[in-house]
Amino acid sequence: MMFLHDILYHPATAMIVTIGSFLAAQWFQKKMGGHPLLNPVVMAIFMVVIYLIATDIPYADYLQNVNLIHALLGPATVALAIPLYHQFETIKRSAPALLCTVIACSIIAAGVAYYLAGLMGAGDDIRLAIMPKSTTTPIAIGIAEKINADTSLAVFFLFTTGIIGTLIATTLFKLVRIKDDKAIGLALGVTCHGLGVARALQHSEKAGAFAALGMSLMGIISGILIPVAVIILYT
Repeated sequence: MMFLHDILYHPATAMIVTIGSFLAAQWFQKKMGGHPLLNPVVMAIFMVVIYLIATDIPYADYLQNVNLIHALLGPATVALAIPLYHQFETIKRSAPALLCTVIACSIIAAGVAYYLAGLMGAGDDIRLAIMPKSTTTPIAIGIAEKINADTSLAVFFLFTTGIIGTLIATTLFKLVRIKDDKAIGLALGVTCHGLGVARALQHSEKAGAFAALGMSLMGIISGILIPVAVIILYT
């Protein structure tokens, strides 16, 4: 049993499970004709969760064992500058519309979430924690701390938003007949943060560039507007 325990808790095992889950999910999506509901990132998350539950490995131990992958998130984020650079002229021409759109999205995303949570009887702890759901994890945690919200709840709502958004995005785009790569990318970036960027990059480089820009602007603007809104609401 000790030998099995050592294998399960070995960093190499965690790395193999993580990378293997994504590759398996990616293969399965291609096998099923690239169906948007079979998002490989989302499927890989669920596969890793099932593995952790089945082996009773604490998430903290797993996270420590995949530190190498976690460390690559920084360079991966910086690498998003490449599609942004390639689309710089297009982005420059669309700058005013982009800025206005993201400001509106930031207000709507936080405001509607706060209002609907209250409408369903949620307390202030949940209403505040759900407001930064469309920002990236570090920014959502920072906002939650500033507005005295539960950071764990904020991260839960953030990941739920990203997962559901990426699963239904393609269907919604077809329903409302949105085909423009810029609109698709921006919508995914401002609503589904990192998962949305990953989905947009699968669509096209242009969509990926606008998703990365939308995610970045959404985080910055929400980081300013949400704390101000909370101060106004609670004073």
